[in-house]
Amino acid sequence: MKNFIKGFFVGIANITPGISGSALLVSLNLYEKCINSISNIFKDFKKNFTFLLPIALGVFIGTFLFSNIIFYFYNNYNIITTLVFVGFIFGTIPSLFKEASKKGFKKRYILIFIFTFFIGILFLKCKTNNIVTNTNIIYLLIIGFIIGCSMIIPGISSTVILSILGFYNIYLNSINTLNINFLIPIFIGITISIFLLSKLINFLLNKYFSYTYFAILGFVISTIPGLINYKIVFNNDLVIGIILSIIAFILTNNQLKKQN
Repeated sequence: MKNFIKGFFVGIANITPGISGSALLVSLNLYEKCINSISNIFKDFKKNFTFLLPIALGVFIGTFLFSNIIFYFYNNYNIITTLVFVGFIFGTIPSLFKEASKKGFKKRYILIFIFTFFIGILFLKCKTNNIVTNTNIIYLLIIGFIIGCSMIIPGISSTVILSILGFYNIYLNSINTLNINFLIPIFIGITISIFLLSKLINFLLNKYFSYTYFAILGFVISTIPGLINYKIVFNNDLVIGIILSIIAFILTNNQLKKQN
């Protein structure tokens, strides 16, 4: 039941703009276990499947139950909602830094952090406001594969990636309306991507743990400028958003401290 609840919140994170579901898994001390179970699923199928099932069910239910709520707030209270998400992201950073440094800190890790940060910034500059209309199966499989990559790599938000590709609103709407013809090829692409990448991530975590985590930290922080993509105008929404952002930071940071 505990892992189901954690998976439920990861599902919400996966459809929340700017929030990385896999980064939340890291903070909940589930990421390495999930990666290991997925990459070795057939070595001890019963054990790994039993561990992954409640998490997967939680992710699935959290995604579908909250898609309408996230869609409504993101479209009607964009500034406030975005700033709240920024607060959540900032709240996860101390926990990620602590995890990255748990095997010691070396100055060269900063170079990895800076490199991935600027790669993330350059990627975000490719963001488009165009709405994608191409929905053929091959394209949807590719989109699913990209989403899977962002879901398996901590700090990379699938919703930010979808926004960059001009695909976020149509993806969220397809979940709201249960558009099966649209969702099935996407989920197939996600599944293929997760299984392929899990072995690579498992290898990197085992061999280059600190390098991998500082790279993740760079990607996490680089997503923040991409979220705030409008001109800052001082008004009531901005004030409310800043206050709620601070509250979100404090709550997230305190909760993750308890988890760790």
